[in-house]
Amino acid sequence: MEKKTIGILGATGVVGGAALATILTAAGHRVLLGGRNPEKLRGLLAGCEDRGDFWEVDVFDASRLADFCSRCDIVINCAGPAKQVLDKVAVACLEKGVHYVDVSGDEHLYRLLLTRKAEIEAKGLRFVISAGVYPGLSEIFPSYIAEEELDSTEQLELFFAGQGDFSLNAAYDIVCSIEEDTGYGMSYCRDGEVRKIDGPFHKSCMLPQPAGKRDTYPVLTEEFCRMAHAHDIKAAYFYNSYQHSGILNQFVMIKALQQYKTEEQKQHSAKLLLQQFAAKKPNVDDYTMFHLHADGLRDGAPVRLTATLLYRGDWNRLSGIVAATVAQLVTEEADKKAGCYYVSEGVSQAALTQALCRQGVELALERSERTAGGAR
Repeated sequence: MEKKTIGILGATGVVGGAALATILTAAGHRVLLGGRNPEKLRGLLAGCEDRGDFWEVDVFDASRLADFCSRCDIVINCAGPAKQVLDKVAVACLEKGVHYVDVSGDEHLYRLLLTRKAEIEAKGLRFVISAGVYPGLSEIFPSYIAEEELDSTEQLELFFAGQGDFSLNAAYDIVCSIEEDTGYGMSYCRDGEVRKIDGPFHKSCMLPQPAGKRDTYPVLTEEFCRMAHAHDIKAAYFYNSYQHSGILNQFVMIKALQQYKTEEQKQHSAKLLLQQFAAKKPNVDDYTMFHLHADGLRDGAPVRLTATLLYRGDWNRLSGIVAATVAQLVTEEADKKAGCYYVSEGVSQAALTQALCRQGVELALERSERTAGGAR
């Protein structure tokens, strides 16, 4: 395997640190760490200096950023807030002919990158965004199930649950998403189109431990819709849940009072969200879970499939693991077409899921027969 240099921007954060650890445990590739604090970067490489180097860089300094990217074969962007960084790192990678993986990114970044699609393809580059947990694993997991476990999928329901911390940057991005009204509330995807759900605003579900009983809320993103359409899933539902009601109430208050119109309000609202996420369920360790129900056909027979993807740790660390694994696959999958992709389109979902399972992500799957017409 040819050794590549994988750059990590925002390396001193939790997400970037997890990405670094993931790459260092794999054989071969070197790392170049980027951030504003050279002493912290130096400390991250203590004991493994032969595997990489560091570079003092601020993503808002275009010249320094370009120099950093020119020293890499692929760059993982863990720097934030994503709503301020936008396509700055991606453009620097494009100009230097470097592959790009973004832990964050959403439909807004995707549309910006599509304006450079021809140039990305002409240079033979792969740009993969939304390569984290949600969005990210929220599309990777159902895509894997649709590809590997079912010949066709009539209905799929995916539930997200977890407990963990948010960085201030992540909370800031959430507030900006509230302002932009990103996604589709009370909706699901049918035959590739967004449809409103008829019925109550939320439903109570019993999920596997450590989640247990949760109130879940239907919400839809462009990434999830594209995934459902790509796999011809007739009806696809995504439900979010929160570790306690105070988090949802805070979201509602920020939106209702429009506490995002000024930069000061955005920062204040982000800090309020951090306080809510810091109030964790007693005696429960941090975890990240996706639980899935799917009805479809396998070998011509109607089946019902239940699957759970569980990481016994903070979702920020898992985001770093996902992004680093995606970056490694981009360097290895020479048969993939150049272009700009959401993560469920940009790499092999089977290879990615199997790699995550080798890194501590647990996958439990149960299949049973069902009567024809058993889907909703």
